[in-house]
Formats: sequence, structure tokens, C-alpha cells
Amino acid sequence: MINMKKSVTALAVAVSLGMAAPAFADGTTGYIQGNAVQTDGTKISDATITITNSQTGLTRSVESDDNGVFRFPLLPPGVYTISAEKGGYKTTVQENVTVGISGKTNLNVSLVSEDMETIEVTGSTIAMVDITSSTTGIVVDSLTLEKVPVPRNLTSVALLAPGTTRGDSAFGDLPSIGGASVGENAYYVNGLNITNFRTGVGSSEPPFDMYDTFEVKTGGYSAEFGRVTGGVINAKIKSGTNEFKWGVNAYYEPDSLRADRPSSKYTSNDLYRINNAQDERDQLDYNIWSSGALIEDKLFYYFLVNPRDTETGYYGSQSLVGGEVFENRYTTKDDDTFWVGKLDWYVTENNILELTAFSDERSTIINQGFFYDGVEDGEAAVSEQNEGGVNASVKWTSILTDDFSISAMYGINKQDRTTASTLDANPAVYYRYDSTAAFVPANTFANFSVEQGEDEREVIRVDADWFVGDHAIRFGVDYEKLTATANTINSGGAYYLYYVDDSTPAEEIYQVRHRTYQAGGDFESENFAFYVNDQWQATDNLVINMGIRNDSFENFNANGETFVKLDNQWALRLGAVYDVMGDGESKVWASYGRYYLPVAANTNIRLAGAETYIQEYYEFEGFADEALGIPNLTGAQTRPDDIFANGEAASPDAIVDANMDSMYSDEFIAGYQFQLTDDWSMAIQGTYRELSTTIEDVAIDAAVIDWAAENGYGDVSDIWTGFHQYVLTNPGSDMLIGTNELPGTNGEMVFMDLSAEDLGYPESIRKYASVDVTFEKAWDGVWLLNAAYTWSHSWGNNEGYVRSDNGQDDAGLTTLFDQPGLLDGAYGDLPNDRRHQVKVFGSYAVTENFNVGANFQFWTGRPKNAFGYHPTDVFAQAYGSESFYKNGVLAPRGSEGRTNSYWNLDLTASYNFDLGEDYDLTVRADIFNVLNNDTVTEVNEIYDDEGDVAGSGAVNPNFGLPTAWQSPRYVRLSLNLKY
Repeated sequence: MINMKKSVTALAVAVSLGMAAPAFADGTTGYIQGNAVQTDGTKISDATITITNSQTGLTRSVESDDNGVFRFPLLPPGVYTISAEKGGYKTTVQENVTVGISGKTNLNVSLVSEDMETIEVTGSTIAMVDITSSTTGIVVDSLTLEKVPVPRNLTSVALLAPGTTRGDSAFGDLPSIGGASVGENAYYVNGLNITNFRTGVGSSEPPFDMYDTFEVKTGGYSAEFGRVTGGVINAKIKSGTNEFKWGVNAYYEPDSLRADRPSSKYTSNDLYRINNAQDERDQLDYNIWSSGALIEDKLFYYFLVNPRDTETGYYGSQSLVGGEVFENRYTTKDDDTFWVGKLDWYVTENNILELTAFSDERSTIINQGFFYDGVEDGEAAVSEQNEGGVNASVKWTSILTDDFSISAMYGINKQDRTTASTLDANPAVYYRYDSTAAFVPANTFANFSVEQGEDEREVIRVDADWFVGDHAIRFGVDYEKLTATANTINSGGAYYLYYVDDSTPAEEIYQVRHRTYQAGGDFESENFAFYVNDQWQATDNLVINMGIRNDSFENFNANGETFVKLDNQWALRLGAVYDVMGDGESKVWASYGRYYLPVAANTNIRLAGAETYIQEYYEFEGFADEALGIPNLTGAQTRPDDIFANGEAASPDAIVDANMDSMYSDEFIAGYQFQLTDDWSMAIQGTYRELSTTIEDVAIDAAVIDWAAENGYGDVSDIWTGFHQYVLTNPGSDMLIGTNELPGTNGEMVFMDLSAEDLGYPESIRKYASVDVTFEKAWDGVWLLNAAYTWSHSWGNNEGYVRSDNGQDDAGLTTLFDQPGLLDGAYGDLPNDRRHQVKVFGSYAVTENFNVGANFQFWTGRPKNAFGYHPTDVFAQAYGSESFYKNGVLAPRGSEGRTNSYWNLDLTASYNFDLGEDYDLTVRADIFNVLNNDTVTEVNEIYDDEGDVAGSGAVNPNFGLPTAWQSPRYVRLSLNLKY
């Protein structure tokens, strides 16, 4: 008897660092490729290869070609048995071959001549090195989540990957990937894009327990992925099998086991500017689920219901008002039920229909109480914030021949954006106190902004795989129709800000700012792309991944007219992977990619809509209605009006530069990975990214005034007052823009050539470089370990789609490029620059039933800035303390040093009880931030006191004080019962 123990090379689909999936997969299916060979390695043609999914019974058969090659594309993830047979040879069977999402499993199947003794093939070794992939990132499966403490959100999963950092708190809990802003990532569930297309910030939030596997692509992704310059978080939902299963689990995060963040007091008194001492958060999240077969081997289901109950309570800042301590107290309650359902119909062995639907509809009730010396003043203001929606997709997969297959998907992604209360007829009113720079709201309104809105994404995509010799070709088309409905005003149609001199007990109001803001309409965008990608086995040791993608973006204004059209954006993706020793245990690889980013729907609403945004400043002359805080606007104006938008929908020719190019990023990656042992690997890779072109809005008034004078139109400064005409463009480039407001033109559109020098804006710059060193120990039934060190540097003058400096998520419309003076000193280390990172996570099975795990993460601090009034640019002065100046002295970006480095250690322990009769109960406790580290992660960066006129010399008393800390220690207790 010949006893051969043969290792089968497979993709490391569990938690491999520094590598990810090959180019050919749709993000929800896997792919088996191999060779039929004799024991001496000779290729065998016309062998019948059959695979069977041990969980669903799916069976497919193909014949090996003249070179012995066989392929099984578009496979549902799972565990397969593979058999090979041919006349004159004994049948060979390989069991327990695992196929994951977006993964290619490579293997050789050996056939033995009938006149030889039996061959025994045992085991299935996971390859630590994927010698076909030039994509970087990680894949996180349910095994990792079961054994490692990870908060239950997409950001925490993404942060397991090297090169990912946590963005600023202003945008919520979101990752920055590869130096990009938090608004430049894409999120997919079963192939459906669920990204927030209005601003790019975040995504839909379906039930976390529905996820089976996550793929975090940090770079080098293939041509089928686009509309992203950061990273891709790609997730797959669980599916049913022939085995009936059901379960119930509960996750409880009690407030009694949660620590409080530190609080911060004013420098001028003993009151709290941020009071976290009495925060409360009690969260219960449980799931009831079932899966199985409605028709054995044919029709499978998975269904989950996710009731939730989250209550929070927190305090606002304290201020002295009329000699009494004023404080806001908020409580929120969210008790909506999420759900998800999935059907998989195996129509035939080569045709599969998938139906997926989930809901994250939720309504958060917010109560805002107003307290004076601890006594509540009147009834709490109640508001309701609606989010989420019902999402659905249908996908058809068809294997037409052994060499050609196709898949098609249609999907809908929805997001409610309605905020309302019973007090929405009352104006928004705030009081700003000079001594502390505190903003204190009146108790007469609930919502600062009132919005009736909804977003809907409609998706159609078709992908095909064609295998020709040594080429695995994937091509397809991808279409999105995006509709954003938005009607937004300040509460009551007005916002009044009173400036209060509280240096004396009289607390005199000396100025009032009146803001009028309104925007609305139905706005559409259309994104279309087609791509071709080829994975070419150029030699036995060399794989070339080459692709090309063509993107087109079109945005429409409220009248349905095109105002931005960017087409024929050709994006090259090129990668090369070399098997160094020819044994599949080491590789060197390099890749280049270009990635285009569309114009966010927020731009349609704010720039192409009929937006009104006007601020007027008056000396205070008493109240017209003191109960509602409505002033008499009869006092003398204290400064010119800020007219950012006058309520008129501008012609597309007047708001978009005719020379404008698309926003895109270029990326270069090179690396080396090798196996240390059968289950240990190490990798080192370098990444360089550059945001080559940016799209932003800029004010062009100063350049128009000069152009009009030089071209015989006279003095137009009475129209172009500094904030009259904002144009979407590529900063730092020449501009061709129209206007119908020049004297003597009778409203005729005139096009102006404005040079980059005349406009006065520098080029937008964002660069990122990193080196990652990673180690991985694959799970062997006892323990697993992943460790990564990242050195990275992110620098330039523009963070990207959003702006952390002022917490602005107006994608593509941030204040940074609004006036040339705002760019003085803007070049330096960018907000997401974390120079050093260390990430280590792992798990150890103490006994068969008892498991412990840990997750350690370390980051160096982020750069700190100082913002003040520009000393010479009067237009920039209108933006308040937004220039890189301290009391008139230039303070370049990042010149205030950095916040402190910080680290976090999470621990978990779980015990599994075998209850017999197929019942299992797992009891688990996770402790996050075990030592309750409370390092300051963000500080107030406003240096010049915005309550004073420019150049007064007054310093903001809160400058440099904390605004955010690490998440405090909290405990998650869970029970998981399954059958």
C-alpha cells in the first residue's frame, strides 16, 4: 500500500494578515481550481472531477482539460468533498475542502493507476501564502468573532487590519483606511452597496449577528470594485443548509459595569464644560434565528429577528445663567426590531437564485431637559430621529459551460433621514457666553435642524467569468441610481445666536446673529461602470493580475438637469505575484491601482439646489418675543452679512468648472510574504498613496472682480462681495466658469477664463506612505495569533471628502478651500496621521470547552492645530476661527504637537456547555478597555475667541482642553443557545 500524505494548497480564508482574495470573485462566492495529475506529477486530461457541498448537497462535475486543469467558479462558501475518476485509474476522494468568500482554493488531485496499490490522501492544510493575490487586507470569519473580543460593529472589524485607524469622534465610530478620510470607504452586504451615498460617512446598520464573514480590502483591489479611495468592507450573510438549526442569543451591556469618561471643567470657574460623570448606557441586544431546508438539497432559508433596547442618558455642559447653574440633560431610547431573511434556491446544480432582505429601520426618541441649579425648568423637549430602511437584493448565478459563468444582481438600499418634534415651529436659539465660550440652548426648541428626507440606491450589476487557457477573465457592468430627497430648515425657519458679556452679573447681550438656512428638493445621481480583469498564470511561478475599469458619474440638480458629468474615467489595476521558491510557501508581489470617487449627493443638495444660507449680525435691541427668544432685528449691523447661498438655484454653467477633472487616487504596493512553519507566516509590505486630483467648492469672487475690471465690465464688487459665487473645481487649476450677472450683458451667460494664479488657491495635496510587518499563526484547534506593526505617514493640505478639523461631513463642500486665506499654513500632518500602530489579537483553548482571547491595539497620537482669524484675508475672516493662525501669527497644520499615544486591551472568556440532544449553550464575558485607560484623543483647536472681532487678541478659554477620550471600560455579557 502506498501511503501518501498530501497537503492541499488552499486560500487562508480565516484571519490572514497582509493578504486577501484574488481578483476573481463577486465578494460572496468562492472558487476551486486545480489539476488532475498522476502520482509523478504528469497531467491527466478528461478526468471527471466532482464536488459536493457536505452541508447543502450541491454537486457539480467538470472534466479536466488537455493540461489537467479543472475549475469550479461561483461556489457558495462551505465545506466540499472532491472526487476524481477516469477509466484505468482508481477514484480519489478529498474531504473537508473549505471554500470561503472571494477566495480561490488551489489543489492537485492525484489519480493512481488501477494496477497500483491504494493511495491514501489525508488532511487539508490551509496555505498561509496565497500565490495568486495582489490584494491586501484581511478576512475575518465567525471563528474569529467567537474567540476574540471585538465590539459588534463594522469599524471594530475593520480595525483588525493593518493600516486602519479610528477617525475623529465627530463622524461617529468609523475607520480611516490607507490615509483616506472616513468618508471614502465602501460597505457591501452580499454584493449590495449599503454605503451612505449622501456624504460617504458610514453605512446602513443591519443586525450584526447575521454576518458570517467579513473581508476588509485595504488596497490592491481588482477592477470590479470602484467608487472608493479608502477601503472596502465586504460582508456575507449566513445561509441555510440541509441541517435544521435554530438558536437564541442575548448580549447585555449593563450601565452598572460601565465606567465613565473623564469630565472637563472650564478654566475660569468650577463648572463642567463637558460632564461625563453621570452618563448612563444600558443596552440589550438579542436574536432569535432559524435556518434549514424548505426542500432538501434545493431550497434553503435563514431568518433572524433582532429586538433591541438601548437607553442612554448624558449631561451637557454647565453654564452660569442669571447666577444659576444651567445644564442640559439628554435621554435617548431606541427599542426597534431589526430583521434579516435569506433564501437560496438551487434551481439546478448550475443555477442558483438568492433572495436577501434586511431591515434596520429605527426611531430614536430624544428627551432634552433644561435644569437650573438641579431643578428642571418646564417639560422636556421631545424629538424623534428616524433612520435606516428596508433593503433587498436578488441575485442569479448560472454556470453556462465549464469555461463560462454569469451572475446578475438587482438591489435596493434605503435610508430614512427624518427628524421632527412638536416644537419645530419655534426658532433655534442659543446663547454664547464670553467668559467660557459656552453655547447654551434655549428650552423652546428640540431640533436645531428639521429635516424630511430619504435616500434610495437602486443597483443593477452583471458579472461574467470566462476561462481561456491560462487566463481567468472576469468582466461586467455596474449601474447605480441614487435618489436623495431632502427638505431641511433650522427649527422655526431661523437660528438666533446671542452673544453675552457675562463679565458682570448683568450678563448683557450685546450682539445677535440671525441665520437663515433652507435647502430641499429631489436630487438624483447615476453611476455607471464597466470593467475587465484578467488573472493570467504567465509561468508556473508568475501570476499577472491586470484589469481596467471605466467609471462615469452624473449628478442632477433639483430641476433634473445635469450639473456634473464625468465620464470615460479609465482606471488601470495591475498586479504581479511571484512564487519565489515554486512551492507555494513564499511570494513577492507588487501592484498599482487608480481609484475614482464620485461627487457625493450632498453636493447636489447644497450646491445645485435652491439653498439659502445667510447670516446677519445686529446690535441687540431687545426681544420681539422673549418667550420664544425672537429678537428685534432693528439694531445697527455689526459686520457685513455672510451670504453663502442666496436661495436661487444657479445655472450648472455657473457652479461647475467646465475644465473640472474627476477626483482620483493612485496607489502603489509592494511586499514579501513567506511561511515560517506549516501554520506560521510573516509578511512585510510597503504602500504609497496619493490623492492626485480633488473636487472641492471654492469662492471665486476676488478673481472675478479682477477679471471683470481687466475685461471692461467695471467694478463688480457690489455683486461679488466675497461669498457670491462658489464653484466646484479642482483646486489649484485653471477654471472656465460662466456667469449671467455681468453689467451690460442682459443676463447672457459669459464664460470667464480664471487662471490658478488669479484664483489664488494651491493644489490639493494628500499623500500616504506606510510599512506593515505582520505575523500570523493559523488556528490549529488550540490557539491562533495575529500581530502587526504599522509605520505610516499621512500629510498634505487636504484630508479628503470630509474634514476632521471642524467635524464637517459636507463631502466635497468643506470650508477648507472656500477662501484662499484658509489654505495658508494648511500643509502638514493630516488628522488621520497615526505614525505608529501595534495590533495583536489571538485566542487560546484552555480546555475543549473553555476559551480565552485578547485584542490589543496601540496608536500614537494625532496632530494638533490652532485655528484663528486670518490677519489679512477679510473674506477668510468671515469664517471665524478657521484659519491656521494664532492671534495673527501663522500656526501651520500640526504645529501644536500631538495628542498622547494610547493603547487598549480587551479580554474575553467563554465556556461551552454540552446540554445533550444536540443543544449547546455558550456563556461568555467580554471586557473592553480592561484597565479603563482614559487618554485624551482630541482637543479643542480653536485659539482665537470667536466671540470677539478679528484681531482682538482674545484667546478662546477652552483652547487645548479635551473634547474626546478613549471609550471607557465596559462589559458585554452574552448567552448563546443553539440547536
